[in-house]
Amino acid sequence: MKTRGITEGAIFCAIAVILSLLGFYVPFFVILTFFIPVPMIVLGKRQGLKVSILSSVASTILIGLLLGPGTAFQLGMLMLLVGCGLGWSYEKNLSSFKKTMIGTVGFALFIVAVILFYQLLTGVNFINSTIEMFETASREALSIYQSMGILDGSQLQTMESVIEENLRMILMTIPSAFLLMPVIFSMANVVCSDLILKRLGYSVKGYKKLSSLILPNHLKVFLMFSLVGVFVANLILPDLIPEIYIVTVRNLVNTVFFVMGLACVFNYINFKGVSNKAIKVLVGLLCFIFQPLITFLGIADTYLDIRRIFRRETQIK
Repeated sequence: MKTRGITEGAIFCAIAVILSLLGFYVPFFVILTFFIPVPMIVLGKRQGLKVSILSSVASTILIGLLLGPGTAFQLGMLMLLVGCGLGWSYEKNLSSFKKTMIGTVGFALFIVAVILFYQLLTGVNFINSTIEMFETASREALSIYQSMGILDGSQLQTMESVIEENLRMILMTIPSAFLLMPVIFSMANVVCSDLILKRLGYSVKGYKKLSSLILPNHLKVFLMFSLVGVFVANLILPDLIPEIYIVTVRNLVNTVFFVMGLACVFNYINFKGVSNKAIKVLVGLLCFIFQPLITFLGIADTYLDIRRIFRRETQIK
């Protein structure tokens, strides 16, 4: 191993440890925990897989000495599975899609490993513990309303039914959240790594602009059958298929169409020549506020090609 590789490995090892300490001790920086793979990704691109693995192991040992073996196990898995995996994909100059898939698999394995480690360490089922946590929070919220004394009996009963329904829907979204989290965190790490590597002078295969995002035809057909399947299941087979499966499929499909709705909105903004970043940020926030409308726009754009329609009508004028 070259001296330069050892030096850079030590530097990026120190960066990973610092990020771990910030995420552990400073509540505001806890989000940095999910970006701990980034130093190993950059190191893997610069020095190769072997150096990134050795640096990850060294970081894990140091984190174990500073924060304990439990935290070291979790962060070490994150650096080895996601950081080294994505670092290898950058070294091989793979496409953004393949990098996202490798990162998604790494994050998924990390989540499974953490859940199994938690259950082995505590002897408590993770899913049951999560459900109990939400139920406890709901009971405490209801008790606060009762203690305030500003609601009568019927209003309290209505409030209780609303809280129970919200709790039921939250529990229904847990599977889709576990499926979406690896994809989201993988994309976030890829975007962050792309920015750093570009600043360092590397040429990387990044994502296309959101405004130019278009679904391939086979995915359009799959999503259409998914939508029809969810509708038929709700209409004809409400008791045959568990609701949690229907809600999971619906959430995943809606997420895809929401992204396509965002792509349509920003495509229109770019078409109108809007370059002010503040306006774009404001539009993005408004899109999240009006999420159902943007999701419907995504469906319409996917199957009716609204972008081509407004561009063609403008050209005719």
